[in-house]
Amino acid sequence: MPPPMGVLRGVSRVSAEMSLLSSGAEQVPHRSRWLHRRMLPLLAGLVVAAGVAVIVDQVAFSGRATASTRPDLQQVLGRLVTGPGKIAPGVTAYVSGPNGAWMGSAGVANVKTHEKMRPDARMRLDSISKWWLATVILQLAQEGKLTLDDTVAHWLPGLLPYGKRITVRELLTDTSGMIDDNDITPTSGPHLLAHVKDAKLRTQLAAVAARIHANPNTKVSAMWLIRLVAWQPLLFTPGTRYHHCNTGWDILGLIAARVEGKPLPTIYQERLFQPLHLTETAYDPQGAISGPHAHGYELNGNGTVTDTSGQAYFKAADGAIVSSAPETAAFFTALMRGELINHTELATLRRDKLVDGGGGDSGCAGHDHVGSGLGNAYRSRMLVEDDGSRVAVLLLNGGYNGKAGVDEIAARAIITLYCAA
Repeated sequence: MPPPMGVLRGVSRVSAEMSLLSSGAEQVPHRSRWLHRRMLPLLAGLVVAAGVAVIVDQVAFSGRATASTRPDLQQVLGRLVTGPGKIAPGVTAYVSGPNGAWMGSAGVANVKTHEKMRPDARMRLDSISKWWLATVILQLAQEGKLTLDDTVAHWLPGLLPYGKRITVRELLTDTSGMIDDNDITPTSGPHLLAHVKDAKLRTQLAAVAARIHANPNTKVSAMWLIRLVAWQPLLFTPGTRYHHCNTGWDILGLIAARVEGKPLPTIYQERLFQPLHLTETAYDPQGAISGPHAHGYELNGNGTVTDTSGQAYFKAADGAIVSSAPETAAFFTALMRGELINHTELATLRRDKLVDGGGGDSGCAGHDHVGSGLGNAYRSRMLVEDDGSRVAVLLLNGGYNGKAGVDEIAARAIITLYCAA
């Protein structure tokens, strides 16, 4: 059933909540898999119904192992930016475990200037950002400010016509039953838009699509996508099945902001960045990344690349974190050691398989958690042991890639790094 007009008015009221996600700029969620080449044909439907220079970098860091002491790990990175296994112009990695800590990089951070990739280069984490948001939600639960059984309607009345049926826990476990942005294709897009019975909103959505057509780097509020999703029927009864839903994570970000009564970037600063002394990590979900960073690229079939660093429209809490491999590893290590949430909430994270669906695919540790992110410009992978004793983070400045087997290449690389840590 489409939402009644009262729900749309409620959505308009909740739109004000988006101001809590930023300090003025529109916020845009990034799809983990809804990619540029799929998005632009869809937008068209809504409106109408360089070769790469590669340099292997070996930088010594005081107090840390260097590339020269772990040539096996450096070779893993080199293969990701050269030869048949090339999937990005540049790559960085950080590993820590029984064999000590190591960080390295290969390739370039900027194809145009041939700037070498630094091991501490900053990139968008895309869907790995969900772990940061889940941590905040579990902190709020730990403090008794919310419960995981609270409904969306409890905190954001009027946002969804079925808001009384979906809980915070179901958003965290991707079992809400809502459609994902990855379900929106050039074929399904016009059909989904037809479900929007409010003519004014349909016109507004078409105008948003036209803006993105005109400038793929444009900033567009996540609320537009939430409004579109709100008119779609649930795929199944909440809590009965798994179906990834980035929009559900954006709604979680709205809930966190409503609970705390402050912008989500401020919440992250106070609860995560400052306590962990993360100076290179930021909530920066859309447009050009602020501060030093590696450029991100789409690799074309003819061997050229397109700079897509700023193409992150509709991005919000589901993929907002910009960080480096070392700082990302520091966050995951602290999380699993119980430094950010207590052991009760850690047990909830593990028992309910929050964020990662349970993890455990490396084959070389007791129980590890996995994370991955993919956007128009960047690709990320993470593995961390249940107690934080082993961690590996892999960041690449190549996003969408039509080459077959890219995900498998990245998955094998992170497992190799992790098991060698």
